[in-house]
Parts: sequence; C-alpha cells; structure tokens
Amino acid sequence: MSDKQGENKGDTRFQKGTEIGKEYRWKKGESGNPDGRRNAYTDLIKDFSFSKVGERERREVVIAKLFQLAERGDLRAIQFIVERLEGKALERQERTTKSEPIQVMIIDD
Repeated sequence: MSDKQGENKGDTRFQKGTEIGKEYRWKKGESGNPDGRRNAYTDLIKDFSFSKVGERERREVVIAKLFQLAERGDLRAIQFIVERLEGKALERQERTTKSEPIQVMIIDD
C-alpha cells in the first residue's frame, strides 16, 4: 500500500510552524512583490507633476490654467471641474414591460 501522506510522515519541512525558509517569507503587511512591474508612464507623470516651475508645482500651474479656462466660459473645462467635484451625472432610462400599442396623436393646424 503506497500512501503518499504516510511516506512523508518523517519529513517536517512542509508542516505548519516550521522554521525552514522563514527568512524568505513575507512579513505581515509587506507587499508580495515590492520591485514588481509598475506603470512607467504614470510614475513619470506623477514625478513630473510634483516638479517645480518657479515657486509652484506643475500640477498647481495646470489647475490654475484649468480654472482660467472655466472662468472664460470654456464648457469642457467647466464640465471637467464639475465632474471631478460632483461626479458624473447618471443617465437614467425609463423602461416599461407593458406590451400596449403606442398611441400616436395627429394634431392638425
């Protein structure tokens, strides 16, 4: 009788609580892959946005320009600001399960 569990009864390497390989295990709260692949463009943009132009950070300059455009009446800039502050408006569609015919009214002048 070849019981695989029975064959490894003396092997304690894989039992819970073993100290073997403990130095290679992740510590509690530690990332499993701290040097893993990241989004390079996002990192570059974030680093660039925190760099300074004179006394201000680039992101402050961009936000100031955005608000200047909105104050001049640029609807896309206004929409962008409102959506960032309030969230996008939900589109609602009314659906019915009625199977009645559609009524068409004709109005003569």
